Amino acid sequence: MTPVDIVTLLRRSRLRVGNEDALQLSIEETLTAAGAAFEREHRLSAADRIDFLLGSVGLEAKTRCNKRVIYRQLERYAAHDAISALILVTGTAMGLPPTIGGKPVYLVSTGRASL
Repeated sequence: MTPVDIVTLLRRSRLRVGNEDALQLSIEETLTAAGAAFEREHRLSAADRIDFLLGSVGLEAKTRCNKRVIYRQLERYAAHDAISALILVTGTAMGLPPTIGGKPVYLVSTGRASL
């Protein structure tokens, strides 16, 4: 699956957003139902562990978190060679640049889905 395929799938899905564990489980169920191959809690380094890795596409889920903290985390992830693109699934209202560290970044807003 391409990053755009993953984003489209997640935007069309009903994701549980009560807490981060529920959101991650909901994402896992959605990806599994779509037949997507992924790894959970993939360790990029001793300090960095991304929620999902789909090939070389990293996916991070955040329910509510400080925007600066999220951005810095995405910057760290983008610095890894194992990552070719990043997807952030979040309930935090924020914008993202089109790329971080030269890697494309996509946003799935859980708030938008509940409108």
